[in-house]
Amino acid sequence: MLVLAAAILVAACVAEERRSGPDAAPPSVPVAIQPPPRPADAIAMTMEYAYDGDTIRARPVDRATLLGSTDAVRVRIIGIDAPEGTPTLEYGADGARDHLAGLLPEGARVWAAVEAEPQDRYGRRLLHLWTDDGRFVAGELVAAGQAAALRVPPNVTHAALLSALEADAGTAGRGQWSACR
Repeated sequence: MLVLAAAILVAACVAEERRSGPDAAPPSVPVAIQPPPRPADAIAMTMEYAYDGDTIRARPVDRATLLGSTDAVRVRIIGIDAPEGTPTLEYGADGARDHLAGLLPEGARVWAAVEAEPQDRYGRRLLHLWTDDGRFVAGELVAAGQAAALRVPPNVTHAALLSALEADAGTAGRGQWSACR
């Protein structure tokens, strides 16, 4: 029993040392919940406008994509739910929209990937988004406490990650979760 306890302690120390190097994740984001990299086949788009914290308007750069044209489209970010700004302003709506607009300013390159269900009942494209420098937009919003994880089958590839990031943001009291303290 003593040997088992010592082995667990050593393993924990080794894991902690691995997390403390120059490429280590910030202490608030456990290594096990690191966001996915941008896929090689992601679609290049130009950011036009953030409607709220989970919906944008963007224009595909190349018409030879699955979107079929270079017309601007409304995009609902898969896997998250942010407070609504209309018809009634919900608590945190402005902060969520502003945080999204900070990640994806107007004119910025945004990278998109489709999942199983490409469109919602409102005609919005359902896409995963990454910033031009490779940050997973849904993960950034949830980790900052500006959006909640939302699991809507069949688009659930990153549901576990987003739920873990939401739990971490809630525990740390970030963003909207600061009102819960």
